[in-house]
Amino acid sequence: MMNKPNAQSVNKRLNGQVPADVVQDGIALRLRELYSNIENEGIPDNLLLLLEKLDEAERAQTGKQTPEV
Repeated sequence: MMNKPNAQSVNKRLNGQVPADVVQDGIALRLRELYSNIENEGIPDNLLLLLEKLDEAERAQTGKQTPEV
């Protein structure tokens, strides 16, 4: 795990000591890491149940049967 810099060191680097492209690359890296972590999380059971209930309600409203899988 990477150490988080303190606010003073971040401010110091952002005040011209680190080029903007390096900062942007760091932000992009962190966003990709965050997205990857979220992408790899499973879908909670209660959300899956809620989606199934929504599908059932839509089928009941349109008169469609459960699709074959």
